[in-house]
Amino acid sequence: MRRRSLLAAVGTTSAVLAGCSAGSESPSSAETLEPCTAARPDPVDPDGEMEPREYPERPDERTAESVGPFLEAFEGTYRQHEILAAETTAYGHSASIEGVQQRDDGYRVELETSYYYKEETDRGTVHADSPLYRVVYLVADDRLRRAEGSAYGSTPDPADGETVACR
Repeated sequence: MRRRSLLAAVGTTSAVLAGCSAGSESPSSAETLEPCTAARPDPVDPDGEMEPREYPERPDERTAESVGPFLEAFEGTYRQHEILAAETTAYGHSASIEGVQQRDDGYRVELETSYYYKEETDRGTVHADSPLYRVVYLVADDRLRRAEGSAYGSTPDPADGETVACR
C-alpha cells in the first residue's frame, strides 16, 4: 500500500514539475526564487547611552535618484548597529555615492564609506576611525544585497554578498 502511495506522489510531482527544469534566460531568476532571509546586525545592547537608529524604509519607487540616498541612510544604520554597544557614546558615518547603475535585476549602487565611534573604557574615552570601505548594494524587487570590500581593492560583487533586507 505504501508503494502505491509513493508512486502516486512521485507521478503527481513529476507532472506538476514538468517543464520547470528548462534553462532560464534571466541569470537572476534563480535568485528571486530563493526564499528571502535577511542577515544584518542588530545593536548588541540597545539599552546603552546611544539610541539605535531605525533602518530606513525602501523608496516606493526605485529610481537612480531615490536608491542612492536610501542606501546612504541604510549603510549608516547598518554600521551603527554593527558597532553599537553599551559603552558607545558617539558615532558618525560618511558615505559617498560612487555610482548607480540600473540593471535587469535591479539597481547596483556603489558607496565609499567610513565611520567613527567613541566608547568609554576603563582607560577613558577611546575614539576609533574606520578605514575607507567600498560597499556595493543590489536593490532588487524582493531583497537588498550587500557586499563589502576595501576601498583600494577590487570592487565587491553584491551577488557574493549577503541579503540584508527583504521586501
